[in-house]
Amino acid sequence: MTERERAINQDLHVLDEAHRLGRITRAEYRARRRRVLESLYDSSGVVTARKTLVPGVATTSSRARHDHPASVGDASAASGRALTTLLTMRPGIAWKPLLAILAGAVLLVLLAYWLLRGA
Repeated sequence: MTERERAINQDLHVLDEAHRLGRITRAEYRARRRRVLESLYDSSGVVTARKTLVPGVATTSSRARHDHPASVGDASAASGRALTTLLTMRPGIAWKPLLAILAGAVLLVLLAYWLLRGA
């Protein structure tokens, strides 16, 4: 890591700390972070190091909504959308096999009770 990259990394760390502790708003954090990361660009406009991420369908539509400045009331809606997105990314649980196993266990308990009661 070069000295320039270390300095940028330190700036990002300080910026992250300020945002995490609530000293700056999210919008201000993003603007400052963008400025710090722009310093990574060479004079030719080429980024020195980057991994390109291709947004999926779910993130593309939500990104279009976030391009507009959000008001204070939109913060709870944004966090709700984020939670919904996280929950939809979770792998689903196979409910039918679990329900069949539970029904079988209940039937076995009832059968054992019926047999022991009759004896």
